[in-house]
Amino acid sequence: MPDSAFEIIDANPGGRGRSARLAALKEGLPADKRALAEDLRALFGALGVSVRRYAVRRHLDASSVTRYLSGDRVPPWDFVAGLIGDVREASAPLTPQAEAALRETHRAALKANRRSSAMQELQDELAGADEETRRIRTRERALEQALHDRERSLSESVSRSRHLEMELDNRQLAHRTDVALWEGEYEQLRRDCDDLREEMLHLQEALAVTRAELIAAEVQCNRLEAELDAMAGLEGRAEGASSLMAALEAANRTSSVAELVNVVGDLEARTQQAMARELVSAASRSRRVEDVAALLSGLEQAGLHAHAVSAVPALVMTRPVTETAALAGELHRSGFEDGVAAVLRSSVELKSPCDIIGLCLGLHRGGQGELAESLLTAAFVVRTVTDVVAVAVWAAGTEVEPASLSALGPAVDQRSAQELVELTIALRAAGRHKHADSLPVAVAERCEAMNVVSVIECFTAKGMTGEADFTLSATQGRGVSHVLALVRALVQGKHSEAAASVVDLAVRHRPVEYIATMIADLYSTNHFPQAAQALMASMRHSGVSTRFLLRYLDETYPGAEAVVEMVVATGSPERAAHLLTCLEGAELPLLAEVVFQQTLREKPTGHAGLFLDVLDRSSAAVVREADLYARACAAQGPDMAPLLLALTAAGGLPARDAVVHGCISNGDVSELVMLLRQLHNLDHPIRPRVMGVVDRIMVAVTQSWPMVRQATLLMSLSDAGLTDDADRLARRAADQPKFKGILKKEQTKHEQKVLSRAFWGKSSHGRDGERNTP
Repeated sequence: MPDSAFEIIDANPGGRGRSARLAALKEGLPADKRALAEDLRALFGALGVSVRRYAVRRHLDASSVTRYLSGDRVPPWDFVAGLIGDVREASAPLTPQAEAALRETHRAALKANRRSSAMQELQDELAGADEETRRIRTRERALEQALHDRERSLSESVSRSRHLEMELDNRQLAHRTDVALWEGEYEQLRRDCDDLREEMLHLQEALAVTRAELIAAEVQCNRLEAELDAMAGLEGRAEGASSLMAALEAANRTSSVAELVNVVGDLEARTQQAMARELVSAASRSRRVEDVAALLSGLEQAGLHAHAVSAVPALVMTRPVTETAALAGELHRSGFEDGVAAVLRSSVELKSPCDIIGLCLGLHRGGQGELAESLLTAAFVVRTVTDVVAVAVWAAGTEVEPASLSALGPAVDQRSAQELVELTIALRAAGRHKHADSLPVAVAERCEAMNVVSVIECFTAKGMTGEADFTLSATQGRGVSHVLALVRALVQGKHSEAAASVVDLAVRHRPVEYIATMIADLYSTNHFPQAAQALMASMRHSGVSTRFLLRYLDETYPGAEAVVEMVVATGSPERAAHLLTCLEGAELPLLAEVVFQQTLREKPTGHAGLFLDVLDRSSAAVVREADLYARACAAQGPDMAPLLLALTAAGGLPARDAVVHGCISNGDVSELVMLLRQLHNLDHPIRPRVMGVVDRIMVAVTQSWPMVRQATLLMSLSDAGLTDDADRLARRAADQPKFKGILKKEQTKHEQKVLSRAFWGKSSHGRDGERNTP
């Protein structure tokens, strides 16, 4: 039979299902219970089944269902939740907003019955506690699994570490024998090198003697060749067999220099070169120095250069040093410079160190000091280290000692770094301290940068740090190109500290345009640390104008902005902060902004935070609250995310709140949502900082935005998947008395009121009309 509370009608004449039309609600029901009953009846009507049938389906008593739907009793939430689920399966699910509204209505109805309300609250608390228990258990299992994985990984790592330690010990043991063998071989090679050096010295001396003997032998060969030619020419002519040689000997004894030149020319023309050389050699040995000089000059002027030069070595070997000096002076005065060069070259090759000084004294006393210095320079270039020291010792206390000091300088260009260091040591051991001191000076003033660095390295390896430091200090007084090459050479040799000292000294004592050229060159050659050091050191130096320096940099490649970006990219946060402060002081706001933006956008948050902290301690204008507020007001919302995170990393500077208020000043919900999303994207995965920023934003929003816009922001955050941020805003805004109602209104203002009586009445009327339509 039909229940007294319902009228059962046939809603489907075809017999496929039956629907229950519920009786009207009783008068005098409390408003909260009536509202809940109406909502439940609306949901139940959507199922299209009878009360008995639904009671059987849900294993409930039909009278209990009747009381729930008539408002006589407030059902537990489990019944409401089951009804919602049945409606979801039968027709369409309720929206989250509608379900939340139904829950609020259910709670309001429960409040009319304190006992039921208390019971429901306890049930809700029990459900929440159960959910929390399950969540904690799930987390416990995840942590246990993670701990197990880490323990297994640790065990594997420890095992592998032990294996590697054993392998390392085995390899070290295996290589000790090889190292000992290599050390023995090295010592043997070192001894062999010493022996070879000694043998080389002996061989050089033997070579000099052999060269002298060779010259004498060539003279003898030339003489014999001349005799053979004469004999061959006189063969078949018995009467004139000895007339030519007799004539040559007579010409040598009686002819003037001019006649001898003519005779040599005639012999050369008749292809009697050997006899011509013999005649020149014989005349050179027997005549006075003045005549010999005149003969050689005359031969040069007559185009007989080979005969003039070929006679010089024999002259140097046979004549004493005084005559050799006089011959060189006469040849110089006559303008026969090739002859002078031949005399000096032969003297360097053939004379002993003592004779070289004797020859230099003869030239000096004859007024040919330049020739004496040239001879000493040549000797210092080509002779061995031992001979050079001997020359310096023989020159001590003589008129040519100053010349020996000045002549030692050009030798550094032709000697290796090792030889220069050995020469310095040998000169000091021989007591020639002035000569030894002049070598580092000459190296610093004359050598290329790479050679200077090599000499410094050799000095350091020998423990001669004083000479090394002096050479490095002295060579920095040269031009900009040399100093730049010196810096590059030091960097290439991995002497970074020395390169830094060179840069600092150049900045302190060079003009602005020089510093700009140096910075541009170092940048162009990829020596970025040294270029950055030069720029920062120049800014610290009170005598350098930052504005002028950067103006000069702008006139060369790559320009001031590129250099500033490089300094920020390669330096510490303290250096970037100091750079920005200097640029602010020089009234260069555009470049200061480059430093600020690049540090925030391209550096890690911790780096940027330290950068801002240093700026705050130095009272930089860019981090003042008013300036940061204006920056945040003018910028796009997401662009402020790096700055907010950096301010938080800096310890939550007071300026952070100014940036927050600037970001929300325009009231743009979409920009604020994008800002929050960007904050989460940029946040550090291990050391998150975003929560502090989000809290400050939510506080500012609830304090300054109207509640309608707060509700819009909350819904936008939920739609954007930022549920944690939405929950934070909801908790903050819940303290406002009318916020929940405004939120509900905003959530449902664009939706059909699926739980309203008017909607369901119209829907029922429409369905009845359709059903009653034939």
